Amino acid sequence: MTVQPGRRLLLIGSGWGAESLSRQLAEQSNPWQVTASSGRQANPTAGTDLLLWLLQEAIEPNALEHELGLWRQQCPQTPLLLVLPAQHRYQRQWLLERSVEGLLDQPAADAIAEALEVLAAGGRVIELQPQSATQQQRRGQGLGHRLLSSGVDQIERELEEINAVLQLAPIHPLQRFVLEGRRRELRMAREVLHLLWGQEPISQAQASAPAEPLQIVLANRKGLTVLHTVEERLANAVASLDEAQPSPLLALEALLPERRRQLFEALLLEFRLLVERLQQDPKLASSLWSGQQPLLRERALQQLVGAYTQLPRDGALVHLGNALVSSSDLQQEDPELADLLPSLLALIEGRPLLIDGGLQAPDEPAALLHLQRLVSNWLIRNGELISRELLNNCSGWPELRRAVLLPDLLATRQLDQLRNRINSAERWHTLVERPLAIYESRRLLFDIQAGRVEPTMVCDLRDAELRQLSWWQQAFTLLLEARDALAPQVELLINRVGGLMVLLLTRVVGRAIGLVGRGVMQGLGQGLQNAPSSGEQRS
Repeated sequence: MTVQPGRRLLLIGSGWGAESLSRQLAEQSNPWQVTASSGRQANPTAGTDLLLWLLQEAIEPNALEHELGLWRQQCPQTPLLLVLPAQHRYQRQWLLERSVEGLLDQPAADAIAEALEVLAAGGRVIELQPQSATQQQRRGQGLGHRLLSSGVDQIERELEEINAVLQLAPIHPLQRFVLEGRRRELRMAREVLHLLWGQEPISQAQASAPAEPLQIVLANRKGLTVLHTVEERLANAVASLDEAQPSPLLALEALLPERRRQLFEALLLEFRLLVERLQQDPKLASSLWSGQQPLLRERALQQLVGAYTQLPRDGALVHLGNALVSSSDLQQEDPELADLLPSLLALIEGRPLLIDGGLQAPDEPAALLHLQRLVSNWLIRNGELISRELLNNCSGWPELRRAVLLPDLLATRQLDQLRNRINSAERWHTLVERPLAIYESRRLLFDIQAGRVEPTMVCDLRDAELRQLSWWQQAFTLLLEARDALAPQVELLINRVGGLMVLLLTRVVGRAIGLVGRGVMQGLGQGLQNAPSSGEQRS
């Protein structure tokens, strides 16, 4: 059996596992010329095409990073596949930052062979197992985090029980009213806990997130391949949305689960078509992207309800798609939507992505996951805009409610209460939360993970948006700045007043009390000495 050119592999490892894998790779239909070595400091031959490191046991992260750096110095252009052992305890984020083309976590022999084929073709493979509970617990340290986690876990368990009861049908209106009030109290208590312990609610969600395996397979390292991979991953994530898990956005939460999934699929399809148009004419990408957003939402809304669907309204059959588009305002943009166009243009033009102030190649895992988060955020926020317009149309179209809304919202009162909640939350967000988030350089992104929509708070420079705020929105940022400016002075004043009180209590009041007590004791002692004894009294 002849070995084709470009199939020379250096396998670093020892033991029966390395020997068995070496024989299997040499005996397959398209064999590898395997050179085995038991030492980590083995010298690769001049014609080595791939490096395969079977890590026998977990070593310290610093030592592993150092040895990976040595391999990069010896073979800067040779792809490296690192196979991790069982119970290695390396953090996922730390592993994704390593400079390796392949990363497998406790794989089978067939998975290693498939990964080698992808690397030989110029691709990249990342497959990591779900993180254990002990790894997730080590993320938070200190008493504050433990108290916060304990309280939030109790609240989450009770919220799950209440949501399970509310999903039952039928349920008495009075019982539903009490349970909804209890749910609002629990959510407020959760926010108070995060406020007391100085941690954002989103960071706790991230700490309990990834409980699912991470798999990234790129056929090659071109930007468009990365974009297609992101689209496929999002399509799979949308298809696996859990119907029992509500969305953190109120309008999307009101839709039927299958309607919500159809809306995401329609938006993803329109996104693919728009990206294809951007590839044809990158010079006009900015105007094309901004001009096509309203039209994109209109087509997604029509695909959601069906191109030829008719529904009765006021005693007559009307074309549902045209009626919804004509009565909906889809020209507005979400001001919190992160700008996705620069990342898309970088992929189309083959440039690296700018992430957290640094440039990264598109095929890097961090760049791919960052791009996936941006596209997912665009998907969810546009879905929320369309869902709000659907709710507005449902208020005057009872037949439409049965087609798109949850059964709990068929009643006019329930629907009006939800719309009032959405309007109140929007006003509070516009007046208070958004100015503060802009001033603190924070941005809320939504991502589809583990069958649910997960919010993530990221740091994003928003100075340009800060200058565009209206005067009443800037007033809140001025209050926050005044609080930051006065906090040291107030703290100093409190410390001085506290020191003065300690001085008064210990030196003045305490000494006075001590003198009074001493005088009382001396008086009692003299009284006891002057008192006649019992024998003298009898005489």
